[in-house]
Amino acid sequence: MSAVDVEIVSRTMAALLARETRSIVYRDHATGKDLAVTPVSAAHPAGLLPALVVAGEAIWRELTHKGFALDIVRDRSALLGYRLQSIGAGSFTAVMLATMEATAQVARPGAIVVNDLNAVWAAATERLERNARATPRAAAGAGP
Repeated sequence: MSAVDVEIVSRTMAALLARETRSIVYRDHATGKDLAVTPVSAAHPAGLLPALVVAGEAIWRELTHKGFALDIVRDRSALLGYRLQSIGAGSFTAVMLATMEATAQVARPGAIVVNDLNAVWAAATERLERNARATPRAAAGAGP
């Protein structure tokens, strides 16, 4: 059983994305084309939701040092080849706020560019790792 219901996250993201005035775009680097994705497909557990939630989790982990215990499985029929099966930790609110923040970070004036979620994840992960490396040095030099 998930700590957070994936279907509720999916429906909520679909509703939020449907309110957007921007299109949701996946840039296919193989063809050089921008592919528009509907809010329902973007928010589907076998759609873009795994990428959205993973980027959100990176942001949340940077802030709290805790993840969402995501269970993402390979799925040949999924849009990107992966399906979000369960969210084992965190709260609905934390998952949604972090995922909404990740989505906001990849929003451009005319589109939400899903490919940029990787940069959001990489930047948050790098900052977290950099801070983790800096913390032991600072603690070691601290005086009584």
